[in-house]
Amino acid sequence: RLINSRESLEIASDKFLTSVFLENYKIPTPKTIICEDPNSALEGFEELGGDCVIKPLYGSKGVGITRLNDRGFAENVIYSLSKLNQVFYLQEFIEHHNRDIRILVLGDKAIAGMYRVSDNWKTNINFGAKPEPIKISDELENLAIKAARITKTEIAGVDIIESKNGFLVIEVNSIPGFTALQTVSKVNIAEEIVSYFLENAEI
Repeated sequence: RLINSRESLEIASDKFLTSVFLENYKIPTPKTIICEDPNSALEGFEELGGDCVIKPLYGSKGVGITRLNDRGFAENVIYSLSKLNQVFYLQEFIEHHNRDIRILVLGDKAIAGMYRVSDNWKTNINFGAKPEPIKISDELENLAIKAARITKTEIAGVDIIESKNGFLVIEVNSIPGFTALQTVSKVNIAEEIVSYFLENAEI
């Protein structure tokens, strides 16, 4: 069987669906606005304090993500995207001091985690962020496991940032890479995944 079901892949790969599931189950997440009209998107930009991140609905590794913190720049980006018939996914920008957290959830356990530290607001490893070890607190573990469970992912990379109001879940990745994570983890991640698969395989 698939460890991550087709449904889980559909939910986690679609940022809109992920946001809906997280919000419906009261998982703390940044304020998000989704719309199709460019004028509504500009209203959303203002509603989010004139500082937000616009993301493609589908995609990973930070590709296509842009920070909008200037009205003129926001207009250029939004009206350009409107010509491509894009859905606008706007998420409030949370000051995170160029650092976020990736927790790898496997079943009902958080088996590994890391800080991703960057020299700018984008904290994706793909854009040059560096992995650093983290001690996973009970609060962090419980939040990551709950986010994975709600989005129906058995193996998930849960991205979390630290805000002044506590932890916020940004995304849940259903096909998480772990090359960088392994460099700062004591557990053998590949072995853990294989063991989980063998224990849960339907033979």
